[in-house]
Amino acid sequence: MDGITDAAFRFIVDKYGAPDVLFTEFVSVKGLEIGRPAMMRMLFKHETKTPTIVQLFGNDPKLFYPATITVLKKGFDGVDINMGCPDQSVFSRGGGAALILKPKIAQEIIKNVKKAVKDFGKKEITVSVKTRTGYKVHQTKEWISQLLEAEPDMICIHGRTYEQRFLGKADWEQIAQAKELAKKTKTKILGNGDVKNKKEALQKIRQYNLDGILIGRAALGNPWIFQDKIPTQDERIKVMLEHAQKFMEFFPNGDFKAMRKHLAWYTKYFDGSARIRNELMKVNNIEDVKKAMLEKSHLPLMTQDTSSNRL
Repeated sequence: MDGITDAAFRFIVDKYGAPDVLFTEFVSVKGLEIGRPAMMRMLFKHETKTPTIVQLFGNDPKLFYPATITVLKKGFDGVDINMGCPDQSVFSRGGGAALILKPKIAQEIIKNVKKAVKDFGKKEITVSVKTRTGYKVHQTKEWISQLLEAEPDMICIHGRTYEQRFLGKADWEQIAQAKELAKKTKTKILGNGDVKNKKEALQKIRQYNLDGILIGRAALGNPWIFQDKIPTQDERIKVMLEHAQKFMEFFPNGDFKAMRKHLAWYTKYFDGSARIRNELMKVNNIEDVKKAMLEKSHLPLMTQDTSSNRL
């Protein structure tokens, strides 16, 4: 997730959630070509045994080959090609979900990434695609069939169209259709969209015969989602402070404002959460965070619906 899944976030999710795989923020292949410092910052990798996959985006197939070589030299375990981001700035430049309208270019991108992986020579590097069900309407059969022709190792499909963005409900029947299309291929199909806990993820894997589930927004401020645990408020405070500390450790010259949204997500179920979030939107360093949270320990959590939040 752009601006979210940086190394500090991944460290915390890895430590407290222990998911099967981690994904980076999506990284511009054009930015890598011209050597933008921000792109290299996104490729900072904490020490972990958990497979970590870099997500690349762009619209120029020839740039994906050198970008793939660059990220593999950094020690990442796979390359994911973003063909689903609905952000207008990305779409208008022909990246993300815009590739749904350019299937031939999408296929060429996959082939170039696969060639780079092969030339790099390291085994067990995965090539995957993250996409949606269509542009304005579901076009799963046509679109996924075209992607399958390029033989990626995995396709993760979000059950919404580009036009839906994140509105409405994800259509898991479309994801099931993608799985059926891939049945006679070696490509694994993963689902994504509106999954709120581990129990629901496992249920959808069984129901739709999927190879896995990706969880995104539900993990914000909640790294425990990948485990059967609801943390106490004190645990939330402890981990949010550790998250802030790791951000400063990994990115000593980074803008601490990037942490504000994470801190706000951790306080979602706090008593008086709106007031606390307002305070956290003003912090500029970890000392500010400690000051804002000084009197918040040992307060009861707000009542929450455990049927939708228990893992």
